[in-house]
Amino acid sequence: MTEREARVETSGSRKSLEVADNAWKFIVEDYRGGHEKKRQGRPVVWSCALAEKEVFHAMGLIPFFPEQFAALCAVRRRTRGGEKEAVRFASLAEQEGYSADLCGYQRVGMGYVLDGRPDDAPLGGMPRPDLLVTTSTVCDVRLKWFEDMAQRLDVPLFTLDRPERIIDGLLEYPEPHELRYYRSQLDDLIAFITEVTGRPYEEERLDECLDWSYRTNELRLEILELRKSTPSPMGSADGFATMYPGMYASGTERAYRFYQALRDEVRAKVEAGRGQIQNERFRLLWWGIPLWFNMGIFNYFESVGGVFAYEPLYNPYPWPHRGHGDPLNEIAVRTLSQGLSPHSLIKLQVELAREYGCVGAVIAYLLTCRPLYLPGLEIRRRLFEELGVPSVLIECDLVDERTYSEGQVRTRLDAFAEQIVSRLDD
Repeated sequence: MTEREARVETSGSRKSLEVADNAWKFIVEDYRGGHEKKRQGRPVVWSCALAEKEVFHAMGLIPFFPEQFAALCAVRRRTRGGEKEAVRFASLAEQEGYSADLCGYQRVGMGYVLDGRPDDAPLGGMPRPDLLVTTSTVCDVRLKWFEDMAQRLDVPLFTLDRPERIIDGLLEYPEPHELRYYRSQLDDLIAFITEVTGRPYEEERLDECLDWSYRTNELRLEILELRKSTPSPMGSADGFATMYPGMYASGTERAYRFYQALRDEVRAKVEAGRGQIQNERFRLLWWGIPLWFNMGIFNYFESVGGVFAYEPLYNPYPWPHRGHGDPLNEIAVRTLSQGLSPHSLIKLQVELAREYGCVGAVIAYLLTCRPLYLPGLEIRRRLFEELGVPSVLIECDLVDERTYSEGQVRTRLDAFAEQIVSRLDD
């Protein structure tokens, strides 16, 4: 058996929050409810994290997300002691000629499609889609990946051309021509959904979904402010465990209620002076997508008093003020007002490390995800030059545990912990 084929010892993470520990139930309810609604005749759309989910909810579609499903497969084993489900599906894709150097999300998603969407997939898998909707932004493989799935499944595809704006701050109002263009894309998306499903667009319903989204985003921003407290009340294990409702159920009351409960629990911990662990000695920043197959890594430093205090990815930024005008126009403004240049992105990570009191960083150097691994080395350099914050790299895929060298990672993390503790003791 080669090193790539060998099963590695991985584990789930221990959460410090009850809401985070129960977040799995939210996902299970979404999958069960989605399958039931599909049986009742509701249209299912497969989409991606950066699509405008409020449109789907407003028009009565049931969204599923191949990226999220791949992460789900990375945390599940079909049999005790067996390989992770992500390895199962990624291997099927590779047997059909897909390179092992491609994004793990893509390989798992394609393997699932090639395997005929088996019923024994985690949570029953994703119901067969009636349509696919993706975006043109951030991801290298997403365009061709969704085209591939659409052809193999013989379902219509719409690609929302979402311009990537380069701005210096967190918010910058778009130019009129930019706004007109993206608004036209949203109009085309609405027309596409109506043509494929027969479901009408109701402006009032979309406006209601936007209300829930904006209220949810404010809650999430409030939680981030609470997380700056000392000791750290909520760590990256909790953060990644609770990102699903905000990313994939945006525009629903369920997501709002979820973060309301999370905010209340975090606030109570801050008021009581309780942290993730009893004796916090140092705080770390995690850069990048987590290693979904080994979330236990977020507890690795706790034995020496280390906690992951913050993880920038998947957390929200401020949105423009709610205008209560044309909801499609508001979505266009919200989307185009956000955007970071590489310089701004890297600068922001340094600022966040300072704000959250991080004295070290672990960088997920995901070689199969170019948009995220490229900034990693520069972030590492700037953290050290500007803050004196050291970091360590972990090289692997985001869902494929075969790329993970357990012995090498443990050696690096042990040496890193020794370095941090030594600096604290000096």
